[in-house]
Formats: sequence, C-alpha cells, structure tokens
Amino acid sequence: MSMFERAKRRRNLQEGYPEDKGLKDGHCNRSGCLAPLEGQPHWWMTDHETFTDARLYYCQTCANQFTAWGKHIKAPIRCTLES
Repeated sequence: MSMFERAKRRRNLQEGYPEDKGLKDGHCNRSGCLAPLEGQPHWWMTDHETFTDARLYYCQTCANQFTAWGKHIKAPIRCTLES
C-alpha cells in the first residue's frame, strides 16, 4: 500500500467516509455519490490537493457530470477512463 493510499484511508475515516473512498475498486470519490466501483468502469482524476499526483477514482455517472461541466465552462477534460 502506498503512502498516499494509507493517508487517504486515514483521512476518509476521520471525515466519516468509507475507508476506500476514491481508491481503486473502492467507492466513488465524490462525497455526494460514493457509488461502489468494484466491477465497474473506473474513471480517474489526478489529486493535486496532496501534491502527489495520485489518482482519485470516480464512477461513470460522476465522470460524465465532471466532463459535461468542463465542456460547459470550456475547461480541460479532467476524467480519464482507466485502461
């Protein structure tokens, strides 16, 4: 387990979220969603908040919403499908 993953799990628990929020095969990183990701397509964005450039994972629905908003405000697309 990486240092980022250990820190992310600890922070999730402190904030009252599932331990695996935002982690691969865990739960969607969007707090208002938290959909389970295991067995589903994984979309990721880079975590710039911690300056680790680690991946935070999102469900298909949230990735679509982020992409639609990005297009609306003419911002770069931030979600990438895990290959």
